[in-house]
Amino acid sequence: MDNLKTKHFTFQLKDLEISVELIEELARIDDSMPEYSRFLKEEIDSTLSLSQIEGGYTILPAQLDQNTIHIGDHCFNVGKSIANKFTNSTHIAIFTCTTGPLISDRLKELNSQGLILEAYLIDLLGSVMVEKAMDKLQAIIEAECTSKGVNITNRYSPGYMNWDVKEQKDLFAFLPENFCGIKLNESCLMTPVKSVSGFIGIGEKVRFIKHACQSCNSTNCLYRNSKNHC
Repeated sequence: MDNLKTKHFTFQLKDLEISVELIEELARIDDSMPEYSRFLKEEIDSTLSLSQIEGGYTILPAQLDQNTIHIGDHCFNVGKSIANKFTNSTHIAIFTCTTGPLISDRLKELNSQGLILEAYLIDLLGSVMVEKAMDKLQAIIEAECTSKGVNITNRYSPGYMNWDVKEQKDLFAFLPENFCGIKLNESCLMTPVKSVSGFIGIGEKVRFIKHACQSCNSTNCLYRNSKNHC
């Protein structure tokens, strides 16, 4: 299963199946505010259709114990809860995905104009974009693994549960410099802001949990109060 090559992919906004209705539901916008529906449609159809959405991954051997995942010379203290999710993993797919800088630029523009609700909608749209793109990337990883007779786990990211976001620095050590145009600031947060990174476990006996909401402690999940569950 060894795969030392980093694979890179680009995605088009039109392929992510993002609807105005989904964003309205997540933002709790009803029919009494049609101007925001028009705003979202215009953004999706024009400005944000130019977004540089990209992602990639590399697959590496890994060793697990009760609280940590060892990859090469790096030890990731993911905590017991996440480590349990990777039980029976022999390899880890290290991934990242981003919407590119256009979302950040658009947010700055709208905020500078005092268009607070419009900026909120673009921020929400950017979050949905990167999650939908990551769904596509995860499907690519799953297809590769299935072709080799192994399975995948759910994906988990630094900052989730008890996994310290500062370990993002070690995670990016396994990816090419400036991969997908993503950089880390002093707090180990990613720029562009609408970016994700993390691990997917791989092995013959690993488990994928279709709905993991009950075990998730995230207080800002996009879909927690939506019928469009993760």
